[in-house]
Amino acid sequence: MVEEQSKTTLDRILDWLDERLGIYGHTLRQSPRYGFRLDYWLGSFVLGAFVFEVITGMLVAIYYVPGDPYQSTLFLIQNVPYGGLLFSLHSWGAYAMVFLLLVHMTRNFIDGAYRKPRELMWIVGTLLAGLTLTEAFLGYSLPYNLISWTATTTGLNLFTYMPFNLGSLISTFTLLPSLPGIASNVDPLIQRFFVFHWIVGFLIGAVLGLHLYIFEKHGLTPPLTKEPNAPELIDQYPERLRSDPNWRLQPLTRTFGMIVMTMLLIFGSIFLISSMVPFDIQATASGLKYLMPAYNAALAAQTPPIPDWYFLFVYFFFKSVTPTLASDLFLAWAVITALFPFIDQYVFRHKAPHPVMRPAAISLGTGFIVSFVVNSIWADLTPGRDIGPIGVEVDGLIFLLSFAILFPTLRFLQGRSVKGEHLSGGLRRGFTSTKAVDSVQLNESKMKVSPRALIRSLELSAIVLLILITYMTIRLASILAEGGYTTILQFEGGQLIGTDMILAGMLTYIYVTFLGEQR
Repeated sequence: MVEEQSKTTLDRILDWLDERLGIYGHTLRQSPRYGFRLDYWLGSFVLGAFVFEVITGMLVAIYYVPGDPYQSTLFLIQNVPYGGLLFSLHSWGAYAMVFLLLVHMTRNFIDGAYRKPRELMWIVGTLLAGLTLTEAFLGYSLPYNLISWTATTTGLNLFTYMPFNLGSLISTFTLLPSLPGIASNVDPLIQRFFVFHWIVGFLIGAVLGLHLYIFEKHGLTPPLTKEPNAPELIDQYPERLRSDPNWRLQPLTRTFGMIVMTMLLIFGSIFLISSMVPFDIQATASGLKYLMPAYNAALAAQTPPIPDWYFLFVYFFFKSVTPTLASDLFLAWAVITALFPFIDQYVFRHKAPHPVMRPAAISLGTGFIVSFVVNSIWADLTPGRDIGPIGVEVDGLIFLLSFAILFPTLRFLQGRSVKGEHLSGGLRRGFTSTKAVDSVQLNESKMKVSPRALIRSLELSAIVLLILITYMTIRLASILAEGGYTTILQFEGGQLIGTDMILAGMLTYIYVTFLGEQR
C-alpha cells in the first residue's frame, strides 16, 4: 500500500484542475523519486536557456535596427541603460543554450535514452539541435561586425555545396536583388537574417513543445539495466511503483520546484558570467567600448573567416577536403546522429541500455565526441590555413582507436557482469553489488535529517538570501542614483543579480530534495 503523500495547496489546486483538464498523466506526469537528480533535469536547463534568450532577445530587438545594424548595436551598448549588460546576457545565453544542448544529448546517448519507444523523441531532439545551431548562426551575423559578417558570408558560400540541391535552397533564401542597404555599405541580407532569426526562434519553440509532449507521454527512463529487453517505460513496472520507495511517484509540487530551480540556476549563471566577462565589451574612462570593428569589405578580404566555436567542427571539414566532400561529410554526420536509434536497434542489435551492454554504440559515439572536440580545437588553431587530407585521416584514426580500445574492453566487462552477481532484476546501476547498494541505502536511512533541523537550516538560508537581496536592491538603487547604469557599474549589478539567483536556486533544490523527502 502506497503511503498517502501530504499535499500542499499547489497539489490541491492541481488535483482540482486534473478533474477538469487532465493534468496528471496527460499534460504533466509525476516523476519517480529516483528522478530527482540533476542529470535527469538537463533538458530543463536547455528550456531555461531558451526562455532566457526569448526574453533578452525581445529586449535587444527594441533597439536593433536592421538597416543600420552596427550603429544600433553600439547605441544599445553605449547609450541604453543596462544595454551593455543586456547585449552580454543575450550573447552568453546563446552560448549557454548550445552548450547545454550538447551536454543533454551526450547524457541521453550514454544512458541509451533514445531506445524504443523514444526514437522519435531523439530525432525531434536532433532537429531541435539543428534549429538551435541555425538560430545561433543567424544571431552571430546580426551585430554586423567584421568577424561575424565575414564568417557568415563565408559560411553561406560553403553551404551552397550541399548535396541533393540543398545548396540551391539556401541560395533561394539568401539571394537578394542588387539593392543598397538603408545605411551605406550595409548588406540588405542582414534584414532578411533578422526576420529569419525570429522565424527560426518560433520554430524552436514549436519543436521544443513537441519534444516536451513526447517526453511527458513516455516519462523518465528507468534506471540503467544490463538485463536484455527490459521494459523502457516506468509504467511497465507497476510493482516497483507500488512497493519500491525509490520508485514512488512524487507530487507535482516537487517537479515544479525542480523546474524553478533549473531556471534560477541557469538565469543566475548567465548573469554571473555575462557580468564578470562582458561579451566583446571593455570599460573605459569614457564609458563602454564595443571591441569588434564594423564590417568592411576591404578588411574582410584580409581577415580569416573564423566561425563561432559551435561551427568550428564544420569549418574543419572544409579546411581538410574539397567543399563538395566536406558538405557530404557534414550531412552524413547529421544523418547518422538523427538515425542513431535505428542503427543501435537494427545494425548493432543491442538489447539493454547500460553502456557496457552497448559496446558498438558507445565506440561509435565516443568517436563522434572525440573527433568533434579535436576538429574544433584544430580548426581554431589554424585560422585561414588549409589542413589538408590529414585532417580526415586523423578523424578516421580516432574512430578506429575508439572501436579498437572501447569495443573489446566493454565486451570483456560485459562478460564479467554476466558471470558475476545477478543485478537484482537488472535495475541496479553500474557494477555495484546488491550487498553494497543495500549497505548504502541503510546508511542513507540512518543519515536522515530531522524535519525540525532541516527547517531551521532553511530558515537561516532564507535570512541570508533576504540580506543579499536587500544589499542588491540598495546597491542597484545607488547605481541608478549615480547615473552609472551605462558604465561598468551595471556589470556589478549583474553579478549581484546572478549570485542571488544561484543562491535562490540552491535553496529551492534543498527544499525540493530534502524537505520533499521528509514528506
